Amino acid sequence: MSEVNETALERSKRSDAKQDLLLADTAQDLLQQYGCGPIQFSGTNDALYERHLLFDDIVAPAAAGTREQFEAAARSARDILSQRWVRTQSTYDRENPKRVYYLSMEFLIGRSLTNNITNLLLDPFVKRAAAQKNLDWLGLIEQEPDAGLGNGGLGRLAACFLDSMATMQLPAMGYGLRYEYGMFKQAIQDGWQQEQPDNWLRRQDPWEVARPTRRWRSSSTAPSSCMAGASTPFPAGLPC
Repeated sequence: MSEVNETALERSKRSDAKQDLLLADTAQDLLQQYGCGPIQFSGTNDALYERHLLFDDIVAPAAAGTREQFEAAARSARDILSQRWVRTQSTYDRENPKRVYYLSMEFLIGRSLTNNITNLLLDPFVKRAAAQKNLDWLGLIEQEPDAGLGNGGLGRLAACFLDSMATMQLPAMGYGLRYEYGMFKQAIQDGWQQEQPDNWLRRQDPWEVARPTRRWRSSSTAPSSCMAGASTPFPAGLPC
């Protein structure tokens, strides 16, 4: 019986070793693709996740709470995305292609962490890192509220258009309004509906990049929706 258990353990170790080797090869391909340099996503004291916990939240990884873990994971994914973002913009500046500017009053983009991890092909790395650190991954992603930038068909359609243009590698950018409050929260008390504001920005959004020095001038003859939609200098966090 012990020989059987030992054989199963050896097979498990060999399987883990093969998986580590496959992930290492894939990681090198992604690093080359995204131009991220030698810093790993997680697993070492100098990795992105550990650095954000230490330098942004000033907390040891073992003592970090779920919210701190979410912010560190989101910023780590954004670090990878940011370098791809800059390379994309540099390519556009060099090639000067025609661009698409998608203006919408709503963008129902959902949660950016899971969306960007999927788009950046980081899912196997994140799941493995979460397992190694005994993180409650589902609880971690629940820390991110849905972005309160839309509330239905129009917002979801606009977000789908952005996803499609990114998939087709079209030089495109979405512009909209940064609503302070999203859809209201609904509760039933004594048989009556009670509405409460959805304060989705009550905590710092790790995906936002404020650019207060950038301004756009809108023509006074433009439709009011265009004038309003052109006033938000916050990227949506979607790869182009």
